[in-house]
Amino acid sequence: MCGLRIITHEHARGSAKGGVPPKMNRRVIINADEMGIDEPRSHGILEAHEKGVVTSASIMANSPHLESLAGLLREHSGLGVGVHLNLTEGSPILSHPQTLADRQGRFFERAEARRRLMEGRLDLEEVRSEFDLQIRRVKDSGIEPTHLDSLHHIHVYPGVMTAVCWAARRHGIVKVRLPREPVPLPGSVPSQVYWELVRYQGLVTKASEVLFAEGMKTSDHFRGIAFSGGIHLDRFMDVMAKLPEGTTEIMVRPGKREPGGKSFVTEDRERELRILTDPEIRSAISRYDIELISYRKL
Repeated sequence: MCGLRIITHEHARGSAKGGVPPKMNRRVIINADEMGIDEPRSHGILEAHEKGVVTSASIMANSPHLESLAGLLREHSGLGVGVHLNLTEGSPILSHPQTLADRQGRFFERAEARRRLMEGRLDLEEVRSEFDLQIRRVKDSGIEPTHLDSLHHIHVYPGVMTAVCWAARRHGIVKVRLPREPVPLPGSVPSQVYWELVRYQGLVTKASEVLFAEGMKTSDHFRGIAFSGGIHLDRFMDVMAKLPEGTTEIMVRPGKREPGGKSFVTEDRERELRILTDPEIRSAISRYDIELISYRKL
């Protein structure tokens, strides 16, 4: 990390407990990631939209539940849906890729995929073709994507943002997530989350240059990676109170734990669902004069 200048968390006026912040023009996209990773998680996302404050979601094209979810999403037209581009979960859509998958035909797990990207060992032409096919599959299911983002923010790694922008233009998409989240003070989040944020900050600078050079749109601010260390109602309320002026995307990952779903290491997903459907959150959003939007209005 030699030479990397770390931008720490902004200290905005006001807090969840300290009264209403000064009136500002603030909009927020609350985007639920990983729709399609399993059915319980997906149903939790839909509940967080129906009963809570989630305005946007990102769906995985290689999900075995894509068609059934597309049918459910037609009944939830107010929910913006983007494509959760994926190089680390399940299997590629591209036939017989030479560099994207292991000997079993599955994507490399996250750490290995990151390592190979940093070493230039994933063919970016294959990445581009895979992203093109993932977007095409989502569109063929009847979903018109509002934006692009990615599982584990893999799209900010070297060369990948260029592939994303190419695929976006090919499908008439002009909005892409940029996870430029301020690094919090050391000790305020678990060490692993802190260094993850430092890692992304180093990658986001170059990725943002590509994104803006390609004429893509993104939010002014981003929050959510720090929630990986555990989310609580007071903490979420404090983030909402301190949102800067402009449009902020907040990444969330609500879900349910049910038989047949992927196992959870913690109860974070269910806790997020309870928080996002808590009436206190909607009251706070109204009190702070924050407009809830999806990527459609960006």
